[in-house]
Amino acid sequence: MRIAIVGAGPAGAHLAQILAKRGFEVLLFDARQAWEKPCGGGVTSKALREFDFLRDNESPKEMVSQLRLISGEGRQLRVEPTDVFAIYSRTELGRMMRKRATDEGAELYCARVEKTEFDQGKWRLETMAGSFTADFLVGADGASSVVRRRVGVHFGLEDLTYALGWLVKPDRARPAGQADVKYLPDLTGYIWIFPRPDHLSYGIASKFREKTPANLKSMLLEFIETEDPAIANEIRAATHHSTPRATFFGAMIPALEPATWDRLSVASAEGAWALVGDAAGFVDPITGEGIYYAIKSAELLANVLPTRVGDYDSMWRAEFGGELRRAAELQRRFYHGQFAGAPMIERMLQAGRWHRGVRRTLAELIAGEQGYLDLKEKLKRRALAII
Repeated sequence: MRIAIVGAGPAGAHLAQILAKRGFEVLLFDARQAWEKPCGGGVTSKALREFDFLRDNESPKEMVSQLRLISGEGRQLRVEPTDVFAIYSRTELGRMMRKRATDEGAELYCARVEKTEFDQGKWRLETMAGSFTADFLVGADGASSVVRRRVGVHFGLEDLTYALGWLVKPDRARPAGQADVKYLPDLTGYIWIFPRPDHLSYGIASKFREKTPANLKSMLLEFIETEDPAIANEIRAATHHSTPRATFFGAMIPALEPATWDRLSVASAEGAWALVGDAAGFVDPITGEGIYYAIKSAELLANVLPTRVGDYDSMWRAEFGGELRRAAELQRRFYHGQFAGAPMIERMLQAGRWHRGVRRTLAELIAGEQGYLDLKEKLKRRALAII
């Protein structure tokens, strides 16, 4: 059986590695070489435990052991996750995962897939590297997936988050092992500073069209100014989006609404196709984390190919679909809800100063350890303990 995978990010490359190792003929396509995906790169402690190849490798990464959380009113809380998590150079993570696939025999083509057709049980793919046929097609081509649109799975604008920011080469040291997250009162999202092996990622994310790009840039620059006035001044003075020390980025991230989760189907045995990772919308709507779900969805799909593709939808729903749908339900309440006369996040950081359990819950939530199905009850119990 020949399987074509469009997209060689974490989901596509991991699926290619598994299938090639099991004896499938795998064609892996991506429009470019491994590249520095500017937002993202965070690998949760849960992912490090479950997928040892993410932990045991020589690819450059920063291990994060402390989080600085900042509220809209400027209240700060430092928390320590139970286990460290990693932030990779996405270029190096991509190279490592693609090499794992090609070492097992997958054929990698750095060529854009221009056209796909399904006829008489076969897929035909037209690329800059030539024409190919396949028995099964997998879309692993990200939030703006061409394969997803081709097979008739649609996300609305309300199902997307927009992120922008700068990759910065700082001129002064930061605390080792620290990542920062700042919440703003009128934003369904957050600002971040994530350490990368040779730079910092300063970014901001919000629901698509909630703010204009100009608004988001202004908010982010105001924050950068408090952290590194020199780089903020350099960015403001630049006539272009990038500067010698800072490279601008913009990206779309899935953040599906509950109704979309309810109707979502990302596989068809009859049509011989399936979606994994961001292409399927498998991203936490609150934190924006997607690498764990990319790799997990690849493994679930690999376990049902080629004869049980119809089971894939029920499997991902049972494995993590309930958690992600619950996160979608909680998203607006998390960012805009009120508790005891103040914004929810403000109260959570305030409570965290008094209660170790609240601090631990917040740290584990951001680090990917705390699920959403029991989050409300856990926080309620700990808030009552403080009272």
